[in-house]
Amino acid sequence: MMQPSTRAYVGVTVIDPTGLPPRPDQTVIVTGSTITAVGPAAQVPVPADSLRHDLSGKFVIPGLVDMHVHSEAETDDPRHFAGLYIANGVTAVREMWGRPALHEIRRRIESGELIGPRMTIASPLLDGSPALWSDVPDAPVVPVTSPDRARRAVSEAIDGGADFIKVYSRLSPEAYRAVIAEAGRRNVVVAGHRSDNVPFLDQIESGQRSFEHLFGGIWPAASADVERLEAAMASIRTSPEFHLGSWLKQVAQVEWDAVTSYDRRRASSVFDRLVAADVAYTPTLAVHAVIDRPESIRLDDRRMDYLVPGTPESWDFLRAQIYCGGGRSDEEASRHRDLLDRRRATVAAMDQAGVRLLAGTDSVGPGLFPGASLHLELEQLVAAGLTPLRALRCATVEPARFLGRGGWAGTVEADRVADLVVLDADPLADIRNTRRIHAVVVDGRYIGPDERDGLLTTAQRIAGGNR
Repeated sequence: MMQPSTRAYVGVTVIDPTGLPPRPDQTVIVTGSTITAVGPAAQVPVPADSLRHDLSGKFVIPGLVDMHVHSEAETDDPRHFAGLYIANGVTAVREMWGRPALHEIRRRIESGELIGPRMTIASPLLDGSPALWSDVPDAPVVPVTSPDRARRAVSEAIDGGADFIKVYSRLSPEAYRAVIAEAGRRNVVVAGHRSDNVPFLDQIESGQRSFEHLFGGIWPAASADVERLEAAMASIRTSPEFHLGSWLKQVAQVEWDAVTSYDRRRASSVFDRLVAADVAYTPTLAVHAVIDRPESIRLDDRRMDYLVPGTPESWDFLRAQIYCGGGRSDEEASRHRDLLDRRRATVAAMDQAGVRLLAGTDSVGPGLFPGASLHLELEQLVAAGLTPLRALRCATVEPARFLGRGGWAGTVEADRVADLVVLDADPLADIRNTRRIHAVVVDGRYIGPDERDGLLTTAQRIAGGNR
């Protein structure tokens, strides 16, 4: 159905995470895909040819960005995950492993054929050998065993359309440096995990632009026993049966040793170096919450209706064999519960130090849902100690800046792209109110309550095997 070329959203409170206070009783004019005016309702005239939406009592925030997703191909119909993102107010995503099908899905979204988020797509995971995901059939992983292979893998990924290079945990120092150098030569960003085999402080200054997760990254570098713990990271050897699960178990031991020897002055120095290098960090507290406290995963969650029927069995396997590494003792479980609290405290300290934080979820996985889990990430950031406004900034302004969109996205201002979320309640009063979505605007297209419900219904129907 053809949409009006101009819409006026009248009477809203605009919340723009640039640091400005909330602006009540505003009118937002959108023409095509662009915000053309924002200001007090008494001062911004509504064009005669526009469609007026009276939204008194509603709140408008920029469209949300999930900076760490893995959009799974559990169905062959992309309306499934694409619709779930939009219905949950997620108007852009950074895809952290580069499945080839994602490029065609992005083309369909950009052409208007499919309603979905803006997509920034990674290369396949470049990892050492054995790669941590080598147990999983069809995982988009390229084992890299030499500098020559690293350079070739980077070139192949870029030529294949990757927007950035994703590095993983088991790269050798030589391969890691070759990836960084080749990506730099091609003027392409590198993002991903820290390498177990390269000291974290060296990686900060290597040229890698963002780090994902808190797995053994900051803590060893912030320890009073840094040399021993960095050596412990480099000495990790994985099990042939479950490479990732055995890796997680060993990393958790290093993490525990690191937090019990945590040195605040060293941590402050690490944070200062991240700031000086303008390196962003995506803590993904949402996935850490379910790894550290897997008892929080609920198979009776009503959102399971949006996932394919085999999901409970898949989650049980991943929870037991990957997240818990084949099982946890009572002592290990207790340590993990403590580690989550310490992760939150570390994120708060990073924020206070001025480290650029990006909101990302690592969905899809046990306990995580496309789109919906970004709201959990925002709640986790607030639980860590960020204000709701700071948490929103991590999902709006900072992603736009990181992705090179700072001049045209991420805020509610004139001459910015019209990616917006209309909320029924104030997210600054309670960050959980980001879940109370009235409508979504993506690239200027208005997704009202009825159409939003339709996206959710379609996703549920596709997940159940009905088209």
